[in-house]
Amino acid sequence: MDIRNKIIESAGKLFIENGIKLVTMDMIAQSMGVSKRTIYENFKDKNDLLSNFLVYAITEHKRKALEILGDSKNVIEALFLFGEYNHTSLKKVNPCFMDDIKKYHPEVFSRVVNDGHLRNYEVTYTILKKGINEGSFRKEIDIDIANLFIHNMMEFFQKMESEQRFNPQKILQTVHLPYLRGICTEKGQELIAGFLAKYQNSEKK
Repeated sequence: MDIRNKIIESAGKLFIENGIKLVTMDMIAQSMGVSKRTIYENFKDKNDLLSNFLVYAITEHKRKALEILGDSKNVIEALFLFGEYNHTSLKKVNPCFMDDIKKYHPEVFSRVVNDGHLRNYEVTYTILKKGINEGSFRKEIDIDIANLFIHNMMEFFQKMESEQRFNPQKILQTVHLPYLRGICTEKGQELIAGFLAKYQNSEKK
């Protein structure tokens, strides 16, 4: 791994753990055991470093999603496993992280959003297509419409979660699961029921 990527990963770890505001270039350099000059030789400023980390993190998230999808027995299993992965990943993120980006680095946030990096349309499109091919999703659904709706729905409820208006479990039970059941065939609904039963049994232990 070259020094540039090492800096991105080290800075990202500090950003995730502490939020953005509290992390200085001196802290990043000290955590790596390098000079601050080395960081500035690779990145113009903190905005540049943060922007590169966000793109890196989103790309890694996409890679992991496709890996889970490829390793799963079916698309329903993939969705449940991906949900667990997201839940575990988000628990490691300092609540200040996204707030700091929007408040102190709005130009970075806008650029990443406007470039479409935050929305992995390719991943959700692949999931929908795979589900139809497997017979888990109804073949009459329009993939492009469903894909756009899913991203708009996720964006809306991420905002609700960040404002602490609804907890993730209620959102799952009230919106995500009913929508998923609605686009599922009988086969898909049976798979959902099986995974929900498995999850509930594991919680009782």
